[in-house]
Amino acid sequence: MNLQSHLENLRAKPEHIRKRIAFWGALSFTAVVFVFWLASFTSTMTGRPNPVTVAVARVESPGQSLVAGVGAVFYDLKDLVFGPKKVVYPSIEVSPGK
Repeated sequence: MNLQSHLENLRAKPEHIRKRIAFWGALSFTAVVFVFWLASFTSTMTGRPNPVTVAVARVESPGQSLVAGVGAVFYDLKDLVFGPKKVVYPSIEVSPGK
């Protein structure tokens, strides 16, 4: 099924169905843009450079920069969804204070 026949089938549907499909399509697209926008803030708010940001700083060509930027988005989304890595200390040393 190609795009033109899909659009013809959509045009044949009643107006309330077309409006519903347009609404959910626009909402889905807006949600994707919002998630990428939200993920762009995580690298600036943590205060520490993530490994992908360091790699972006070292690239030489625009293509490498684009690939590193896409990698940064996925790294930030992973931190946003699963939380940053936690540091576990194997032992705690207590010393007397002054």
